[in-house]
Amino acid sequence: MTDDRQSTKDRLLDAAERLFADKGFDEVSIRELVVAADVNLAAVNYHFQGKDNLFAEVVRRRFVAQRDRILASLAEAVAAGGERPPLDTIIRAIVEAYLQGALATREGARVMAVIAREMHTAGPVHHAALFAEMIAPVFAAFSAAMLRARPNLRVEEVNWLTASVVGQIHHFIMRRFKFESLPAGDPTRDFMEHAFPVLAEPADVFIARAADHITRFSTAAIDGLHPEVTP
Repeated sequence: MTDDRQSTKDRLLDAAERLFADKGFDEVSIRELVVAADVNLAAVNYHFQGKDNLFAEVVRRRFVAQRDRILASLAEAVAAGGERPPLDTIIRAIVEAYLQGALATREGARVMAVIAREMHTAGPVHHAALFAEMIAPVFAAFSAAMLRARPNLRVEEVNWLTASVVGQIHHFIMRRFKFESLPAGDPTRDFMEHAFPVLAEPADVFIARAADHITRFSTAAIDGLHPEVTP
């Protein structure tokens, strides 16, 4: 019986993850969820007490590990860098950990699509507290690390720079996710590959090249906008 309950819960989580990524929270009905998961209508309330809690569990089961991986990577980069860690080391730490967690598996990319849909589409954000729990610690750690590397920066400047770096990360995640969601021979997929051939490379190659580009681009931009002050 326990195994059956767990199987039902997992089927709901898997179905919800796919549907929320494809359509967004508001556009997915409870009936659609239970049909996709092949469970009865009462299962959502039994296991999750409603769609909101189901959404929260979809995000937590993938993103808690992602969040902790990024925080550990940043902490390691700061510790290794001493009093003034190199800026590019800090940026690379968050970029590589973020991309690896999101793109090394199909499920990682899908939960990033779930989060992106809720944060960047029109309408109210239903899960602000959840996003704060998952995302705010990453922004805070990255901002603190940036200030450690560049103490001449103001907090407001760091907020803009952090948003820029994270925005680039999300762009490359969503571009890869979109490309892989299209079947071979699809005209949009062919156009995307023609315009950006690295999309057709294996995931590890794409991650390495995207991480290198974001790191070099962002470091050069910050150095140009805010030259390091020498004593």
